[in-house]
Amino acid sequence: MRCALACTGVSLLVSLCHGQTALPPDRTVDLNEGYRNKIEVTGLFDYNANTVYNELPLAILRGGYLPHDLRQRSLQQLHARRNRIGQVLQARVQWTGAACWGKQQRWRPLVSVAHHVQSGLSFTADAYDLAFFGNASFQGRTALLGPSGYTQVRYQTIGAGLTDAHSGSYVRLDLVRGGSLSVVEVDWATLFTGIDGQVLRTNVLGNYSASDTAGRDIGRHNGLGAALSGRWSFRIRPDQKVQFNADLEDLGMVVWNDRSVRIAKDTTIRYEGLRVNDLFALDAMIVNEATVLDTFGLRYSHGEIRRMLPFHASLEAVIPIAVRWRLSVQAEHRHLPGYLPQATTHLSRTIGQRTMVGASVSYGGFGGLRAGLAVKHRLGEHLLVCLSSPQVPAFLLPRARGAGLLLGINLGF
Repeated sequence: MRCALACTGVSLLVSLCHGQTALPPDRTVDLNEGYRNKIEVTGLFDYNANTVYNELPLAILRGGYLPHDLRQRSLQQLHARRNRIGQVLQARVQWTGAACWGKQQRWRPLVSVAHHVQSGLSFTADAYDLAFFGNASFQGRTALLGPSGYTQVRYQTIGAGLTDAHSGSYVRLDLVRGGSLSVVEVDWATLFTGIDGQVLRTNVLGNYSASDTAGRDIGRHNGLGAALSGRWSFRIRPDQKVQFNADLEDLGMVVWNDRSVRIAKDTTIRYEGLRVNDLFALDAMIVNEATVLDTFGLRYSHGEIRRMLPFHASLEAVIPIAVRWRLSVQAEHRHLPGYLPQATTHLSRTIGQRTMVGASVSYGGFGGLRAGLAVKHRLGEHLLVCLSSPQVPAFLLPRARGAGLLLGINLGF
């Protein structure tokens, strides 16, 4: 029973990794048995892209001028369509307590508090070219700007649930506090630039939605919702050694308040410059904000927005292949623009009584092929530390794509 509790604690820690290099439970390495309480703290950063080199977002974060050759290197790698970038930031604290249902000793209560920031972007090569080099190279031709999409959402969750100490299965219901939301969905968009640059013509079919634009600081409350998370760990037959884990995280919805804004466009806009009839009548040529908004039809509509959270779903098979070796195969998906189903193969091995190491290869998600490493180590009898990265080359090569780091601490008492 106590060994199962320790395995459950680590299983819950692993379930938070979603896309990181995760290590399976191990009775030798994991926390000693018998703890009535466990506290798990995890911090996760995962960024990935299928075409843009890491050097570009790093330069943007540092600020300042972006050299032409730096922007050009990523431009040369782009596909005409379906270029993808995304990231996940998460911090979570979870408490698992002792049984409190009499004979139902296998069920334990859990309480979780987490902060999430997630984003996904799908774009065309012409959209990148226009954003980083302007429209000078498009004179006399049309830039293809869609289909493309972008979602960025920040939210916090607090929830409670139950976990099965025998199998590692659990269910949790969260209250969701919406911080900020930005959504761009472009089904079709083009921009034609005339030879002399005096004529611009654009066709747009898409929409834009956002939470209250007056305040997006981390303490701002702009929406409220609920989400369901859980794991089902099972074997097809009782005597089968292969264990399957089906995970679902943050399946739910947020209702963003009535200060949210929305624009829906299906239009053609033609711009031929500004005509001034009298240079001395300056008051007649002033263009104010209201005039621009009316001319281009950019007036917002206000009202509540109901939006699904970027839920994550995965299915994993853990296969013992020797006394100290385990092989796991996982398929996963995340509800964000640009995210494709990701497949991961992970091999792990225990070393002595306190350490487990692993290596992984994954393909899909926001990027392409990634190689990761992971390690967990037990310090004494009360503390387990997990450290992993899904893309080790990012720490060695400035022009790698994708990066990530997970730190997990599991305390039993």
